[in-house]
Amino acid sequence: MTIRRATAALATFAATTALSFTAAPAATAADATAADASVAEYGCSGSLIDTYPVRTSAGTTYGQIRLYYNSSTRRNCAVTLKNATGGYGTSSYASVTLYRCSTSKPGAQCDWRDETWDDDYGNFLYYAGPVSIPAAGKCIRVFGQVSANRPIATGDSGTGGVHCG
Repeated sequence: MTIRRATAALATFAATTALSFTAAPAATAADATAADASVAEYGCSGSLIDTYPVRTSAGTTYGQIRLYYNSSTRRNCAVTLKNATGGYGTSSYASVTLYRCSTSKPGAQCDWRDETWDDDYGNFLYYAGPVSIPAAGKCIRVFGQVSANRPIATGDSGTGGVHCG
């Protein structure tokens, strides 16, 4: 009887703990902006500085790319977060890539050859990433995909560099 009670208690604890992680509301952009740089959202520390929709060619949104900047470490970080339409909670393909551009001029073509970049891709339940790069004095570009359903949805910050400096 003692083993059953211990097992039941452990199962209840595990279920409660898992529920507390999955049922917690996501931080809003205002919350993330005001957050201390040591607090991480989706594994990215710093402040949320931008979001980019991940959409099919027909305009259906499958998720969003979330871009963060940590002024203490001078690093950018990104994740591609799936939504319900994009398969949130089911194992399916998602990716995120963060590039440092060779330019420091906003809007200039982002040439990332010979520059630092980081990516994460595969089958995930909720999001791809985090990926992180140092980009002090340079522009960045971010790209993401979600393909829980057909067609594949893509999103990015554009071909020009953004968030330069």
